[in-house]
Amino acid sequence: MVRRGSTALGLVAALGGAPAAADGQWFQGGDAVTVRSDEVREGDLYTAGETVRIDGRLNGDLVTASRRVQVDGRVDGDLFAAAAAIDIRGPIGDSTRVIGQSLYVDAAIDGDLLAAAEELVVTENARIAGVVAAAASRVEIDGTVENGLRLAGGEVVIRGTVHGDADVIADGLDLAPDARITGDLEYRGRTPLSAEAAARVEGTVRYDPQADESEEQGTRWGVVFWFWQVLAALLTGVVAVRLARPVLLQLAARIAEETTLGAMLGFAAFLLVPVAAVVAMATLVGLPVGLAAALLFGLALYAAKLPIAVWIGDRLLGLTGRPGASPYAAMAVGVVTLYLLFAVPWVGGLFWLAATWLGLGAMVDVGRRYLETRAGAA
Repeated sequence: MVRRGSTALGLVAALGGAPAAADGQWFQGGDAVTVRSDEVREGDLYTAGETVRIDGRLNGDLVTASRRVQVDGRVDGDLFAAAAAIDIRGPIGDSTRVIGQSLYVDAAIDGDLLAAAEELVVTENARIAGVVAAAASRVEIDGTVENGLRLAGGEVVIRGTVHGDADVIADGLDLAPDARITGDLEYRGRTPLSAEAAARVEGTVRYDPQADESEEQGTRWGVVFWFWQVLAALLTGVVAVRLARPVLLQLAARIAEETTLGAMLGFAAFLLVPVAAVVAMATLVGLPVGLAAALLFGLALYAAKLPIAVWIGDRLLGLTGRPGASPYAAMAVGVVTLYLLFAVPWVGGLFWLAATWLGLGAMVDVGRRYLETRAGAA
């Protein structure tokens, strides 16, 4: 439900100095952001703050980066959230994509649930209309999943009903007496299910304690390719710090100062620039411009992760008692951290998108400020 047209409007509002709301887009910050129980807010809400509460109704998407997110009312669109604690006690009208420490779902989600968390709890009152794809240390599924399950976790407990197939990788998998899987179950873990537990699966049960030889070979090549990517990114980062340290540090600073705005600008650029390049290439006169734009955009996609790496690395080193460390050290720590996140099963793509959008957004924001400064000087 995140529409290209509304994203373009959001970009125009942000570049223009942005009123609080424009054409179905709400941009709101502060310690506490609340949609009151007696309020019906039309349009998408983009917010960052200490806490976000939806007690009323939001007729649009909710995109938030906060410490705590609580939905007791209704969100009619998508929910995109990055928070320490996320409580969903009211219905979500479309898909839900979250990254956090704990995720508690006690309501209906009329779409997919894609999550990366320390703990994921889907209560008996919850119903997920789409697929559940999640990575978490502990997962409890007590409710109903309508369209299949894909999980990677430490401990996975299923007490509810899963319609369709289930694919689980876990140290421990438990199917409680009330559990039911209507399709096939394929799982990998340390110990197989008991015959009694396996009987709660209506389809075929396949237990894979160890990868076969071909899978192990594929895994080895995957590890080699991952190290090659990390090495290439490290070398690129070192060159970038050496040749463009002020620009890189400025981009990292903009990410820290305007995280939400940067994500929105990057999201818009990610969608609009390729479209504009294709449109330009449709004519003979615009072909060189379109090709150049496509090439520069490809380079920007790769380079976008570098300021994110510096930002993340600096924060991590600060937590270990080394604030203000060398940009080279921050770059190295950040690159390794990012590529570890990118390698997380199923949700690594979300981390890649988030890093790319934030980096692109910082580039757009810094470029905009530069042009405004030049125009003012002239």
